Amino acid sequence: MKHLTALRIVVALALAALIITACATPTTAPAPAPTTAPAAAPTTAPAAKQVTLRWFMRWDQARLDGVAKPVIAAFEKENPNIKIEIENIGSGTEYWIKLQTMIAGGTAPDVIYPATHNAYALAANGALLFVEDFAKRDKIDLAKYEPGVLDLYKYNNKVHCLPIDSAAVAVFVNKNMFEAAGIPLPKAGWTWDDYLAIAKKLTKDTNNDGKTDVFGADVWTSYWPVIVWSMSGHNTFDDPRKPTKFLMDDAAVDAIQWLGDLINKHHVMPSTAERANIADMFLAGKAGMQIIGHWRVPQYMTIKDFKWDIVPLPKGKAQVNRADGSCFAITAQSKNPEEAWKFIKFLSGPDSMGVGLLLDLQQMTPALIDYQKSDRFLKPDKLPGVDKTGLLAGKENLFTMYDPIHPLYDEIATAENAELGEVWNGKATAKEAIGRLTPKINEILKKVK
Repeated sequence: MKHLTALRIVVALALAALIITACATPTTAPAPAPTTAPAAAPTTAPAAKQVTLRWFMRWDQARLDGVAKPVIAAFEKENPNIKIEIENIGSGTEYWIKLQTMIAGGTAPDVIYPATHNAYALAANGALLFVEDFAKRDKIDLAKYEPGVLDLYKYNNKVHCLPIDSAAVAVFVNKNMFEAAGIPLPKAGWTWDDYLAIAKKLTKDTNNDGKTDVFGADVWTSYWPVIVWSMSGHNTFDDPRKPTKFLMDDAAVDAIQWLGDLINKHHVMPSTAERANIADMFLAGKAGMQIIGHWRVPQYMTIKDFKWDIVPLPKGKAQVNRADGSCFAITAQSKNPEEAWKFIKFLSGPDSMGVGLLLDLQQMTPALIDYQKSDRFLKPDKLPGVDKTGLLAGKENLFTMYDPIHPLYDEIATAENAELGEVWNGKATAKEAIGRLTPKINEILKKVK
């Protein structure tokens, strides 16, 4: 901003000088007309300035090799004056900490890849440029993005970040286990009661030693808002941008208790001790169902011991799903915003190379509606027999896991996780945990401006 101010001053002084010169009375006669013809105009346009963009990411090696490197090579070939330097941190938490440090220190990269709530916090603090301005100028149709997804990337009703995906979840099922138990694969419209009944049938002590060897479902307690949305039909806060009330009514409390009971009452979901060091019980063949998102597909593609498929989330009072995910944004500190926008369009705009490569790597549920409908997403050759339409279920009721997306989210989530953790480990009922949690949340909400 200081540089911009200085530039404005220089320009203003230059203009003033021109005006004074133009208005002054000449002291000499005008110069005679030239006797020779003026120099010919250049036959070629001046060379575009050479620019280097810093691209700060949080991808795994598969996406770096399969998407980032090919995209950079193709983009630089098409734009020889722009060089992309990628910086990467694999951990989302470390990424966010590092990004905040760079912005505070005035060394922000040009293009970043924030999660939904992080992008909103940056926009609220003036750390991002609004990509909507560029999109309108270039006639990019933002209506091509899923409306419930795009809406999360608006600050003061203006798009600050171009979404690339959604973190939609569905139920991944072990087809071999279902067939062995004589259970048909669930179809759209099945309920949470159906889910529990199936989980009970799939839970088994295979060696009769009194310990469960195969569970009906792997743990998904970190997605507890999903069951709250589904069973209550509403969000966890009244306004995701300016929250004033924690909406923990009886239906929401009952939903949380229902989820905790899967572990502590029905024993169809493993406890922390029962999971031991197994990161993914479904992948290990020790859970018949897994509620997860598309990001786990690359790992599941390596499974050789059983066949799997994807079915929609069960329905409660409402059929729901997640709208949050990640986006590409231009930092306000970028000295080359035009080039950064050009790169973002190449990454995640309609018909972009970046989106296509991510789909080919089976990495995501796309935010672009046309891609959601495409065979490239729904029927890839790499996944014969797998039905991805379950990941698109619940589009009429899309919510964000980062509720609220207000900058106070991290503080709220810390309080929630501490109290609800007592429900998951059986040390408190949902009513007790929410009773302790609510006054803490109310204190935090007093900070909302």
